[in-house]
Order: sequence, then structure tokens, then C-alpha cells
Amino acid sequence: MSSDHLTKYQRFENVRVWRHELRPHPKNPRTIGKKQEQRLRGKVKDVGLVQPLIWNRRTGYLVGGHQRMEVLDRLEKYNALTRENDYQLDVSACELSDAQELEMLVFLNNPSASGSFDLDLLADLNLSAGIDFAGMGFDQIDVDLMFDGDARFSHLFEDDDEVAASKEKLAEVKAAREAGAERMQGENSAEFYFVVVCRDDEERTECMRRLGVPKHEQFVSGDSLLGATEG
Repeated sequence: MSSDHLTKYQRFENVRVWRHELRPHPKNPRTIGKKQEQRLRGKVKDVGLVQPLIWNRRTGYLVGGHQRMEVLDRLEKYNALTRENDYQLDVSACELSDAQELEMLVFLNNPSASGSFDLDLLADLNLSAGIDFAGMGFDQIDVDLMFDGDARFSHLFEDDDEVAASKEKLAEVKAAREAGAERMQGENSAEFYFVVVCRDDEERTECMRRLGVPKHEQFVSGDSLLGATEG
């Protein structure tokens, strides 16, 4: 096809670079837990890298794909200090201003800007096409929360210790979340809840473990908190 038909909105080109040319962005707010990193590494080993990393050629900083690059580094045994086992890869190179670069660091991974799943189609992928949820990147807690503990899916990860420990609190978590949402709509007030800020993902995971709720849950009942702090 002639380049005359190329959309004017395409602002990138695929280029081949050496790994040492890609600089992780020091202000990247995206983090990943050990379990999620293992899942991502397994997928890259199984399927390979099927989507290019996004690189701001003007600054040399990576804009999208930090976690995938870390996985590649481990698989390739790359040493960032000595450049031992340096490797090449194709990236999506663009030219962004400083402000655009910082915006895209968040925008590319922001769930609020990425739409949502059609649960009927998601269920059909599993039930009709035989695509398991783990292969799609979900753990059982994700599945239970999305499908409200639907018995068709709840048996899939029964050997997962984390799931077994968390399922007891799932109903309570859902009830607290629904009650909180109703109160927020009814009262239009935030006075009945507060925000807990953790130092990092590991501390957040430990807090959720002690509270006995799924680590990805965003709503925790006062009863859970009080129960964990008694004595």
C-alpha cells in the first residue's frame, strides 16, 4: 500500500536497537509484584515478545514496556552495568516532549483509559474456546471478583494457597464494597472512609494478607481492620 494512505496520526516507526540504548525511566510509577512478574516471564517464554516496547528517541527513555524489558533482561542474562549479553530488539520509536513522555508513562498502563472487559465474551473464551484464565493473565481472585464467585469458574485454581486463604473473606469484601458504594452515592460524602498509604507493593501485599482480603482489593471493611488489630 502506498505511503499516501498512511494515517497522519501514526507518530512512530519500528527500529532495531541495542538493549543498552534503552534507558528505564526514573519516574516510571508502574510496579510489579513477584507473582505477576513470574506470570509475565512465563508468558514471554511461552509466546515470545509480540508487542514492541515504546521508546522516546529524543531522550532515550523507555515510555512503555518496563516490565517486559526486565523480563527480557533476566531471560537474556543481560548485565546493565557491564553490558554483558547485550541483545537487540525492535522497538516503537517516537518523538515526545518531556511533558508528553511523563503523561504516556501513566496513560499507557492506566486501566481508566483502557476500557473494560465484556464478561459474557470473557466467559465464552474460557467455556467455549477453552482458553484458561491463567493464560489470559488472571488469578482466581480476579476471576471470583469479576464473576461474583460463579461456580463455573471457582474450581479452576483450587490448589492455589493464596486463593484458599482469601476466599473466606471474599463475600465480606464484596458486601463492604457494595455498601460503601451505596453510601457514597446516597450521602455524596467521603467522611466514612480513609486512605491507607503503603511504602511499596510488598508492604501493601503484607497489609492485605494480615487483613485476610485479596491483595488486589481496593475496599476493606472496618470490621476486617478492627479484627486484625485487636489484641
